[in-house]
Amino acid sequence: MQSEGSYLNDGHFRKYFDASAPIYVNNENVSAIISNIEYSQELQVRIAKILPKRDFSACYTSFRNKACTISGNFLLQGSLVATVAGVEQFSLSADRANLVKYGPSTTKFQIARGTDLQMLSYSISEEYLMRALEKDLPATFLPFVKEGDEEFSLLEFRPTPEMRRLVRSVISSPLVGSMRSLFIEGAVLQLIALKASFLSNQVSSSGNLNEYEVASVQRAYKLLMGSLSTPLSLSELAYKVNLGEKRLNSGFKRIFGGTVFEVYRNERLEIARKTIEQSDASLSKIAQHIGYRHYNNFISAFTRQFGVSPAKYRRHSRHNQKME
Repeated sequence: MQSEGSYLNDGHFRKYFDASAPIYVNNENVSAIISNIEYSQELQVRIAKILPKRDFSACYTSFRNKACTISGNFLLQGSLVATVAGVEQFSLSADRANLVKYGPSTTKFQIARGTDLQMLSYSISEEYLMRALEKDLPATFLPFVKEGDEEFSLLEFRPTPEMRRLVRSVISSPLVGSMRSLFIEGAVLQLIALKASFLSNQVSSSGNLNEYEVASVQRAYKLLMGSLSTPLSLSELAYKVNLGEKRLNSGFKRIFGGTVFEVYRNERLEIARKTIEQSDASLSKIAQHIGYRHYNNFISAFTRQFGVSPAKYRRHSRHNQKME
């Protein structure tokens, strides 16, 4: 993904993220507006609008305060891939946000040329999270609040419409100075509360997941998303994460809002929708790419999901692009 001249070293990149006032960047690699707001040793917020002019890669040593081991990451638009300590990897898009925990390390961001990326990211300490939620801390958050534990933990989720509205309001806020800082801090607390509330409601309806089960369900989701074109069966997935099939399905419902099959179906149809919009690949090729062996099954599933056939969706998409 990295092109010649598209790499920024640690010192170059840090000077943008360490600045308190918005920094405007425009060079041969990227155009960007980046803000880093430090409220305390336990809360930092970053807002970035980035438009790479070529495939863009940036490595940096964590700019967070040492206590801020937990980060929440949201993209309003665009996508990126991040690699932590050269081992752990996660992706972000408008439909995939996350809560991630890791200690001081080197992180590599990769963003494709032409990606219009708008990002809100906050970093908090374990103590900040526990104080904010107190007794309402969901079981799913338990891996993030182990005192002294800097092991990599990742919780991925689809942002709700309310979360997306909050992220949009922060990124596009016209406020300045102390009013802007106060508004952003309040929005971050609301984002934490909304995610905790969603998880608590999911769990309380049919019992709690213990810490091991939470980690297993998250691992199963990662495996599932890594094999969309050649999906694992429910029994295979359950075996790989050492959970019963019923428990895995109920865990998916609580954390991701649907059964394993429902989450898998929704994710691969969303990939198909975006591919139809952004490429000229044949519809049959797209169906094969996301694991549909029979083209008619793909047409039926897509139409049920989006209310229009893939062919009509492509025509509408092309028409809208021409109008823009």
